[in-house]
Amino acid sequence: MSETVHSFTHEAMTTRFEVIVAGRKRDYAGQASGAVFREFDRIEGLLSKYNAGSDVGQINLLEAGESVRVGIETIECLEIAAWAHAASGGLFDPTLGTGFERLKVDRAAFTVGWSADGAGKLDLGGVGKGYAIDKAAEILKDWDVPEAVINGGTSTVLALGRAWELGVGGPWGEKAGFTTVTLQDQALSGSGTEVKGEHILNPKTGNPATRHLAAWAIHPSAAKSDALSTAFMMMTPENIKQLRENHPEETAYVVKQDETLIKIGV
Repeated sequence: MSETVHSFTHEAMTTRFEVIVAGRKRDYAGQASGAVFREFDRIEGLLSKYNAGSDVGQINLLEAGESVRVGIETIECLEIAAWAHAASGGLFDPTLGTGFERLKVDRAAFTVGWSADGAGKLDLGGVGKGYAIDKAAEILKDWDVPEAVINGGTSTVLALGRAWELGVGGPWGEKAGFTTVTLQDQALSGSGTEVKGEHILNPKTGNPATRHLAAWAIHPSAAKSDALSTAFMMMTPENIKQLRENHPEETAYVVKQDETLIKIGV
């Protein structure tokens, strides 16, 4: 590890972000981190469902058949959500079962809306923090900071530039023997019952996800790892293995209800 490592924190998107910078003087690392934090705030202003003036807030005010112009960031986030929806067989659903198939995204026109069949409600909380972390990595690249860790609360961490040994939070991981992981240009995202309880709902049933106690996804994209860790809470191990065959860059860890750990792609 480089001798010079500096850490900076910032509150945004209902969590605490941390940027750890290696190999740069503290003043410069702080300026680069400040640029990252401004990006977090900007993306929160676009994706927050609690702000009626955000892109997501505006989409949620639409009636059936209506659309609204949005920023490219919202388009990109929705495209990643669509990828995760398809990869998970619909178990990752940013409309929480209210009609993802009715959501219409037009990248060329920069518009998002609902079909004439009906409107739903959009919530990008399952992918937004990961997306913000990916955008933060682009900021650090522009600042010539190749070695860094970007941590989004307890849910997603992205390691850049070299192999970083990182702790895995949560009691289910500790009970199952999954306490540390080494990442290089990869993200780890986790979901589980111990942090937010029954906060993950199965979009196909409307009931809390109860198949597993915890799940983690490793992927080069923080946004995709964020989305997949949510989906893994509802997917069978067999379906996760099939997803991994289609997307070999993905790795999964799942703690079953009997507290045993399943590793897929390791």
